[in-house]
Amino acid sequence: MSKPTLPFAISLLSVLTVAASTSSAAQAPAAPPSHAAVPPVTPSPDQQVAELETSCAASATERASRHARTPLYERLRGEQGIHAITREVVSLHLLNPPIRHYFEKLDPAVVAKRVAEFIISGTGGPKVYPGPDLTTSHRSMKLTNRDFVLAGGDVVQALKNLKYGQEEIDEVVCTLVSLRAQVVLAP
Repeated sequence: MSKPTLPFAISLLSVLTVAASTSSAAQAPAAPPSHAAVPPVTPSPDQQVAELETSCAASATERASRHARTPLYERLRGEQGIHAITREVVSLHLLNPPIRHYFEKLDPAVVAKRVAEFIISGTGGPKVYPGPDLTTSHRSMKLTNRDFVLAGGDVVQALKNLKYGQEEIDEVVCTLVSLRAQVVLAP
């Protein structure tokens, strides 16, 4: 049985720019192509979210089975691993121009710690998160689906940077997707 895969990492890629090779001055100019190249179409953030919701719904049984065998908390390498993930995510958010303004005036260590505590509590680890619910903590941010997709791309990249497998990436992404309605409060 093939395992379902999520299009998240692919859908987050921006339109690829293909550089045309330049001809040297000694070569004759190339003949024009018989048809114009059509650039790939990047789905809108709303379309990307809809695709993610569909993919996550399709993989729910398999993800639940994996979690029952070994909690995601353990597969994310416990508290130390989750803290490393959130530090990497916050670092990437601060380097991501469209969303970094949400984080620039905050202490990155405090943000990473709170998010780690939330993830630890929600993935099968000890209940260590003392903070407010997601809606309360995100209300003033007025996040959009675009912000959600961009932040999700940073999460995927952080997990890849830290050498997590596709199953763990998919599970983290689907966890985020399941919580989206609590953080995306703007149209």
